[in-house]
Amino acid sequence: MKILLAGALLCAMSVSAWAQEASREELRRSPVPGSETMEVVVSRLSVPPGATIPLHTHPGDEHAVVITPTTAQAPNGAIIEFAVGTPLYFPEGEVHGGLTNVGESDMVAITTHVLRVGEPFSALAN
Repeated sequence: MKILLAGALLCAMSVSAWAQEASREELRRSPVPGSETMEVVVSRLSVPPGATIPLHTHPGDEHAVVITPTTAQAPNGAIIEFAVGTPLYFPEGEVHGGLTNVGESDMVAITTHVLRVGEPFSALAN
């Protein structure tokens, strides 16, 4: 019985670890010089193993740099290797994300968004 309970506990722990979500820590937000309608938001994006970045858009451009090596799976099943220093760019309104971290450690990127002030940071894509 103890072995059965221990096995069930390990399964529950692994499912909860697998179900972790991507997180974003805002590092800095400041107005774009000379603009009353645009701001720059710099963040640290962390995607634990097994987590998926949902498909989404932004009300402005996103630039990112990968700071940890990782392997991700695209929605079409393709496996993508991200080396440290990989630059990424997503123009305003472009649907992006959908990547699942299939590596063994967190995928971390520093993101810089140039967004319209007062609009939601992102919107989930249909």
